Amino acid sequence: MTLTQFKTEALEGLCTQEQLDLLDSIDTLRSQGISHYVSLPQIIVCGDQSSGKSSVLEAISGVSFPVKSSLCTRFPTELVLRKNSQVGVRVSIVPHQSRSDAEQHSLSSFCEQLDGFDGLAELIEIAKAAMGISTHGKAFSNDLLRVEVSGPDRPHLTIVDLP
Repeated sequence: MTLTQFKTEALEGLCTQEQLDLLDSIDTLRSQGISHYVSLPQIIVCGDQSSGKSSVLEAISGVSFPVKSSLCTRFPTELVLRKNSQVGVRVSIVPHQSRSDAEQHSLSSFCEQLDGFDGLAELIEIAKAAMGISTHGKAFSNDLLRVEVSGPDRPHLTIVDLP
C-alpha cells in the first residue's frame, strides 16, 4: 500500500478546527449507527464490477487500496484519514452482526498499530486471514476492515470501499 502526498488550498480550507470538530462528530454518529435513521454527508462512487471505483477512491484519498489484479474488492474497507502531527496507521476489524458472539469478540480484539506505512500491506493480509478470506476458502466477508491513517499532510476524510 502506498501513500501519495498532496496538499491543496481546498483541502486546507476543510482543515479549520471548526471543520475538524464537525467531521469528528459526524464520524462518531456514523460509528454509532445513526446513519440508519438520519442522512449524514457522504459521496458515493457507483459503477460495475472492475470499473475503477477503488481507483477513484485512491485518487481522492492518496492511499492505494490493497487489490490484486483480476480481483475485486472482497470486503468493506473504511479508510479514515486524519490530519495529525504524528504519522501513524491503525488497523482494526469491525465484525458483522451475523457473526457468533465468540467470532465477534475475536475479530473485535484485532487491532494493530504502525508508526509508519511500512508493513501495512502485510498487516492487511493478516486481517484478511482473521476474517477468513483466502484464495482457496471464503471469497468475501461482511466484516469491516477499518484502516486509520494519520499524518501532517492527510486530509480529514473517511472513505468506505464496498464489495
